[in-house]
Parts: sequence; C-alpha cells; structure tokens
Amino acid sequence: MAKAQLKILVFLITVGLVVGTLSVGWWFYMNVLLVESQVEKDIAAMKGKDRPRIDPGLRRFEAAVDLIREGQIDAGRDALYKLRQQFPDSAACPEAMRIIGEINMDQLYSHNHKAGKKDYIVQPGNTLMGIATKNDTTVDSIIRMNGLMSTLLQPGDHLTLIPMDFHLGVDVSSKQVMLLRKVGDKEYLFKAYDAKEVRLPANLRLPVQMELSGKNASFEGKTTLSSDPNYAAAEKWISASKPGSTTSGIVLRTPPVAKAIPVEAPMATVATGATPDAMPAPAPSAAAETGIFLSREDIEELFALVRNGSKLSLVR
Repeated sequence: MAKAQLKILVFLITVGLVVGTLSVGWWFYMNVLLVESQVEKDIAAMKGKDRPRIDPGLRRFEAAVDLIREGQIDAGRDALYKLRQQFPDSAACPEAMRIIGEINMDQLYSHNHKAGKKDYIVQPGNTLMGIATKNDTTVDSIIRMNGLMSTLLQPGDHLTLIPMDFHLGVDVSSKQVMLLRKVGDKEYLFKAYDAKEVRLPANLRLPVQMELSGKNASFEGKTTLSSDPNYAAAEKWISASKPGSTTSGIVLRTPPVAKAIPVEAPMATVATGATPDAMPAPAPSAAAETGIFLSREDIEELFALVRNGSKLSLVR
C-alpha cells in the first residue's frame, strides 16, 4: 500500500513538474519571444514606409523669422546665414536666402546704414561717370542711392557713394547666380538670383574664371547712355570674358524673344500641291543664343551693383 502511494506521489510530482515547465515555457513565449518578434515586425514595417524626413532647419528658420519680426534684423539675418551653413539641404534654405538678400539690399541703399558709404562733394567739371570710376562704384547706384532725377550735377552737391566690391558666381547645375561681396580677404553671399536659363557656348569648359568686360544698354536698337531720357526703359546686358582670351565669353541678359525665320515654300511644294502645314516649322532664332538669362528686374538690379573688372566664376 505504501509503495502504491509512493508511486502515485512520484507520478503527481512528475506531472506537476512537466505542467510547470510547459507553463513557464508558454509564458516565456507569449511575453518575451512573441513580443520581441512583434516589435521587430513593427520596426520593419516602419522602415518600409515612406515617412517624412525630419527637417531640423525649419525650427531654426522660424526662430530667425521671429527675431526679424521683433526688430532684431541683424540677429535674424545672422541666424539665417547659420541655418544655410549648418543645414544646407533644409527646405527652408531657399526662403532664408531670399530674406537675407532683401535685408542686404534694403540696408545697402538705406541712409540709416552708414557702414562702407562715404559722402562726396561734387567738384566743378565732375560727371557721374567720372565720379563712379574714381570711387569704384557705378552710375546706377549713385542715381538710386541719391534719388537723382537728372544726371546733371552742380558743384557743392553732396552725394552718398557706395563702393561696389561685388563679384558674381554662377552655379550652372542649379541655375543660380550668386552676388558675392568682399569684406577684407573674405567673400560672403549677399544675394542669390534664380536664372531662367543658362546656355553656355559649346567651347566653354567649366570651371572658369572671367571678368566683366562691358555693361551695355540699348533702346529701340540704339546704344543708350545713362544721361539719355530712355535709359530707364532700355534693355541692359552685362558681358564677361576671360582676360586676354580670344574664346567665347558669356552675357547676362533677359531671355531672348523667339522670332520665327520666314521660309518661302520651294517650287517642289507648289508643283506637288503640298500645303505649307506639311512643311517642318522653322526653329526660333533665339534657340541658338547663349547666355545667362535673368528676369528684367534682376538684370536692372545687378547692373547697378557690378562694374567692369568684377570677377565672374562659373562652376557646375
């Protein structure tokens, strides 16, 4: 009897150990292995989704704009410069550069910002061109800065002059024209312009350094000087070339207007009765023109900011 009870006890203990082991195994599977497996699946699913990339530059941009709204213009502009340096791929960079350019331009022509500007007293025999050449500035900037309605000067007049120490850089790939200002031995981005099109001469190899070699204006096909009443309405363009080089240069101007080349129907067309619509349309003459094409407003602005001898760098 005692042996039978002992066997039953041993059996029950064995069954209890087996059941306990299975219970522990089931709990471990449900609460550890299954949970880890689900987490791995969730992570894989999250990675597979096209989730929006976090843009840390957006918060920096908003903080800079808040400074500008509070009247801390210089601090806000500096913050936008840092944003561009630290997060160049941020979606906020284009708008940041637009704001920087507008602030810089406003301060450049503001009478409240005296830094870098000087007062000039007109002497007998002075002309705007002569004053501009001797003081490293441009006729257009003198006219704009001083609100001149005429190019005639009177001895004793006071003029505010802005030395135009600007250079141009063109990123051909992004079609962006950068206005760079030199301060000491360094240059910084003053304003950026989006070119409508960039078409370079076939024999021009990049990168290349050029110099501005001519600023021209014409009205109704005639060369127009700054003293001409039609100067404001004249079409303007800026030429650049490699110093001492005979290879093709480049021109910064407004986009050319496409003009159809008239083509007379050949005799074979008349003889066969073919209609003119069946003939290939002539290519517009503007298609062959090369240059860096900008809006009229941008060309007008650059015309006042750069002068002959300024550098022009083209990179891809």
